[in-house]
Amino acid sequence: MTALAARMLALLALAAGAWLVHVFGRVLPTWGAGLVVVGLAAPISLGVARRGRLRCAAFRAVYVRPDSALGRRLGGGALIHVRAAVLGGILALVLFSALVRLADATAWAVLVVGAPAAACVFALWRNALQRTVTALYLPEIAWRLTIAVVGLAMAAVLVWAAFHRPYPDMSGVTLERAVWHFIDQERARSAAVQILLQLAGVKDGLKLWIAQQLMPQPGLSAGQAVGWLVVLAEEAVFVWSYLSFLCPVVIGSMKHDEQRGHPG
Repeated sequence: MTALAARMLALLALAAGAWLVHVFGRVLPTWGAGLVVVGLAAPISLGVARRGRLRCAAFRAVYVRPDSALGRRLGGGALIHVRAAVLGGILALVLFSALVRLADATAWAVLVVGAPAAACVFALWRNALQRTVTALYLPEIAWRLTIAVVGLAMAAVLVWAAFHRPYPDMSGVTLERAVWHFIDQERARSAAVQILLQLAGVKDGLKLWIAQQLMPQPGLSAGQAVGWLVVLAEEAVFVWSYLSFLCPVVIGSMKHDEQRGHPG
């Protein structure tokens, strides 16, 4: 089995894990939900930290003498890992709540297809740029381009699915009633999970009520454009958190890249 095929299978396993979060997220006790969030945060933090260390290593290799005091300090220390842990925790909460509430079959197809697609696109970019970009920085630039291609495609399909999804009519009700409609739909065994899901419901109710109050007329308007830009931003954050969850498997081991990029 080739490395790419093994990586694609591992990514499909992560996509299956995301599906299990959807299936069991509402019935988990608080401690179980906490373990799941930690399980989502760990690979996200690992990927963020690894990319930060790659950037530091590339900067050192180009601009700083390795035997200098600054070179020793720019080794990717505690600050990178603290930042990675904070960002990983935030994105894990976003991803957890989104996966639990994600009931659209098209959206799940996007997540399943997007996982191996990320590995394929990353491999293509890496092969295309290996004669142009320094080996040490190659995984970082290949990952950024992968996010641009795969992430944009996934977000576009999710926005398209959102555009064709039926929504309740909130044009004739108050904001409070619209928000409570979405809050009442969220149920979970864990009180903490239920609060998290209800906060997501508040966001959905507020967004839909404002959209239907400000955009009742047919045809495209500036208000409608702004409304769909909000939807695009929401889907983009979800896709970013999901691809960040896949990142460590996609970009692989840092040790190999450090050895390839050593000025030796």
